[in-house]
Amino acid sequence: MDKTKENKTIAPLFILFMIVTGFCTVTKTWLTAKNIDPIVLGFGNILLFILSLAVFSIQKRAIQNPNPQVFVRSVMLGTFIKLMIIAIVIVIYLVAAGESRSIYAVIACMVLYIFYTVIDVRIASNLNRKNGSS
Repeated sequence: MDKTKENKTIAPLFILFMIVTGFCTVTKTWLTAKNIDPIVLGFGNILLFILSLAVFSIQKRAIQNPNPQVFVRSVMLGTFIKLMIIAIVIVIYLVAAGESRSIYAVIACMVLYIFYTVIDVRIASNLNRKNGSS
């Protein structure tokens, strides 16, 4: 896959990342008033974006394998890896933050996880469709 096609493929991830980052920056006071820590939300957004790029890399490599099961496993593995890393990071945050933790920011990050996962699956579906038609 050349760089232009790759950039087009991951554009939805980048767009979601930019929208959430802009939202956290512009509405910092509003988020704070709603007991949502914008720094925690921003960190969760960055982490999910990086994990989604890593999952895309795994899927891109797997689509080139002639065995279709490898691609299916890569999609499931990517979702599982993201879920486990996010769960570990949330537990670390909740323990480290103590009483100053922002539960609403954690819930917002879980919603972001769903958005990123939906986009990841759509990208995987498009990769599979393009590979099948080639």
